[in-house]
Amino acid sequence: MKNTSLTLIVVLTIVQWQFLFAQTQLITSEKGFDGAVLVENTQKNDGIYSLTVTIPYLGMSGEKLRGQARFYYKQELLESNNKIPVYCGVHYESSEKTIKKYIDMGIAVITPYFGEIPIKFPLGNSINFSKAMIQWARRLPVVDRAKMIFGGVSGGGYMTLAMGAEFFPLCALVSDVPCPNWSYGTNYLLVNQEASGCWLPPNEQKALPVLAQIAPGANLAMYIFEKDLKSNTWYTLSPISYVDRITAPVMVLAATGDMLCTIDMFTREKFFTLEGQGFPKNYTRDFDSLTLNEKAKVTLDESIPKEKFATHVIDAPKELYQFSLNDSKIIDDSSYDIDMTKEIERPWSKDKQWNLVILNEGAPLPYIGHNRYLWNTSISTFVNHYKNREADVEQLNAAKLKRLLERYSRKLSEVALLANGEPANRLNFEKLEKLDVVTGLLDYASISPAHTRNLKKLYNASSLNPFGKTLSIRHLKILAVFP
Repeated sequence: MKNTSLTLIVVLTIVQWQFLFAQTQLITSEKGFDGAVLVENTQKNDGIYSLTVTIPYLGMSGEKLRGQARFYYKQELLESNNKIPVYCGVHYESSEKTIKKYIDMGIAVITPYFGEIPIKFPLGNSINFSKAMIQWARRLPVVDRAKMIFGGVSGGGYMTLAMGAEFFPLCALVSDVPCPNWSYGTNYLLVNQEASGCWLPPNEQKALPVLAQIAPGANLAMYIFEKDLKSNTWYTLSPISYVDRITAPVMVLAATGDMLCTIDMFTREKFFTLEGQGFPKNYTRDFDSLTLNEKAKVTLDESIPKEKFATHVIDAPKELYQFSLNDSKIIDDSSYDIDMTKEIERPWSKDKQWNLVILNEGAPLPYIGHNRYLWNTSISTFVNHYKNREADVEQLNAAKLKRLLERYSRKLSEVALLANGEPANRLNFEKLEKLDVVTGLLDYASISPAHTRNLKKLYNASSLNPFGKTLSIRHLKILAVFP
């Protein structure tokens, strides 16, 4: 009897491990085509699995490059036999705090990983890598392609908007302290290099220490792209130029105290004066005079139709921790050993596609980065509202479809020019790019007959018809068989 029981336990254990192995095998290395992703290893920590993968992609000059990412999930997500919603943290590697937050909401996470390969410039090849990373996530059989959320902070906030303009359909975008206007943003960094003290010796005190860390980025941007800040390249790089292609629900966070992505780019409303704050006399931030491209002289709230946009202001509570000169470096808030104040839920409007949340900190201080205070805000209600929602019919418009069809045809019409005058490549390997477009259109069309009708109507009215004169869903399904 004892031996029989032991045998039964062993058999059940083997069956259980075989089941778990079969589930994890749904995420395996790809092979047999350009851009195939290699699964390097799998780890488990506190019940959360992480897969490290190497992702090939094409750079801005069409060269073959590679980057790495990590995919985080809980086993019970795979065992549910349901497709998994995914949060894509873009550009920067997501913090443990962010990963756990989404995992606890039943959402898997993919994020860049900089273990072997260093981070790329946010305006440069990081855009191309982010696209390849998201495309791989969308190819995974366990992933619900239509239930993806993009998010990031600073350069990642910018990348969130950039990726939101490329992919479809999506649940939502959460863009924290992004740069929405690179015509202004690049010149702001450039003209304030002397004021910031960025060229002073490393051990010498800088007047604007955090800005001094970032300001040299203007030189790198102008080395990669056209040097003339009046050119359309700087407008084309800016989210304000493609807000019509960002069709998913968006929450943007900005702060009045931000010294890096200043509030001036988001709204013309005045929240403070700089007088008496100790800034160098040669520090400047006037929006209109620093924005040299004429088309770019619009703030974020001016670039979006009013009926789609809402602004929400949160005044700083008195008990918030204010950063000191000793904190003058860019650190994730989880690095601070400080008792956080009560969590503040970010306000937003369900009837608006765009929600701009402004943290009213008053005037910036010379030594800070993105924030004057250490905030504890939450996006839970926003994410929970959208994480399981189907895309609205309106998520596909003429501008979005045009970009998708251009990606399929490999003929992008709105691309920044490199310093050598050549257009920057923003496309991945051809088969992968085409597959991503086709599966996205099928995901949208499968939601309802109204979605299918809208797709066919927009396609038939388009001047670009790579699938034939009229659109056939059956034809798309044939094209979606890969590899």
